Parts: sequence; structure tokens; C-alpha cells
Amino acid sequence: MLQAGTNHSSEQLKGAIILAGGDSKRLGRPKALLDFHGRSLIEIMVDRLGKLFSEITLVTDRPELYPELPVRIIGDLLEHKDKSPLRGIHAGLSSSSHPYQFVAACDMPFLNLDLIKYMSRFAASNDAVVPCTLGQYYQPLHAFYKRSCIDIIERQVGLGRYKVSEFYENLQIRFITLPEIIRFDPGQESFININTWEDYEKALAIMAGRGETG
Repeated sequence: MLQAGTNHSSEQLKGAIILAGGDSKRLGRPKALLDFHGRSLIEIMVDRLGKLFSEITLVTDRPELYPELPVRIIGDLLEHKDKSPLRGIHAGLSSSSHPYQFVAACDMPFLNLDLIKYMSRFAASNDAVVPCTLGQYYQPLHAFYKRSCIDIIERQVGLGRYKVSEFYENLQIRFITLPEIIRFDPGQESFININTWEDYEKALAIMAGRGETG
């Protein structure tokens, strides 16, 4: 079994949240369970984040799919609302006393721990820390969020506004610029996610090119 949070170095951070609530309609199956050379995508992500964070929370409406993962598993708290990553972020932040946490989607196999550690430097003094890639394109599901976001998310969802970046106007945010990102991740592979079978094949090819087997 995977052991999350086994690296108890002085640099270890406290909380990470993985969102696994999407329907994966284009794939036709839960993307978190995609096979990467004998290991599921979610296992790879938990293993990688466990090297940096002492506690990992998985937000999902299908907990039965993940019976042996060494994580806290919770569901959305804002029921009877449209599905949205905002609900997952809200649930993850609300379920823990950690002042801030890193949030990632469940389909990002190439998370760069050095980039995440760099981003964490700004988390305590801002409501959010969000990468901003070429063309002012936000990466809201590769970001740190503070508990101060909880009430703001509730108001946003109450207004029927479910796009994550739409509540940024109410936050103090430290945006991580493209030059900062490239220092740690020149190919910006951290932000690769898997929505289609073509994406999956490309991810397998990148992993093979790195000499990784999952």
C-alpha cells in the first residue's frame, strides 16, 4: 500500500487536496483509475504529493473506487448545486484545520514538487497562489488556497457562479508568472491533464520518455 506523508523533513507541508469529482464523460470511465504501467493515475499522484505533504484529502462522490488509498476521503458539502471544482475546493478546505492547502485535479500525472514548494512560500500571506501561463491563462486546479476562501466560495456558489477564476476578484492572490514557472518546469508539464484518450496516450509517451514506469 502507498504510504502518504512518509517524508517528515522540515520542509514538509501540511495539506493537499485532490479533486476527483468529475464525470469523465469523454473517457467513459473514471480518469483517476487510468493505468500507467500497472499503477493508477491517482496512486501516482498520491505517492508524489505524499513526498511533500503530511496529509492528503481526496474529494469525491464515489469513495468506493478508492478503498485502499492512504488519504482522507470526503464528499462535497454544498449539496444540490451544479457540479464544479469550486465545491471540491470548498469541501477540502472546510474539512481540515490547515490554514492553507494545495489543490490539484486528479488527472495531473506530472506534478513538479519543486514548483509546488516554491508556490508554498506565498501561501501564508495570500488568499490564493495561482500559476498564470502564457496568455494570462490561470491554472486554478494547481494552486494553493487559504481557509479565508471558504465563505467567498459559498457566496459565489449561492449566486450560481461556478467558474473557479470568477471568485478571484474577491481574493488577494499571488500569481506565479510564466518566467517563475519555467525556472522549475520548463516544459510546463505540471499542468498536463487528461480529458481524452489522446491526452492519455500523450501522457504515456511523456512518461516513457522520462524513463518512468508509473
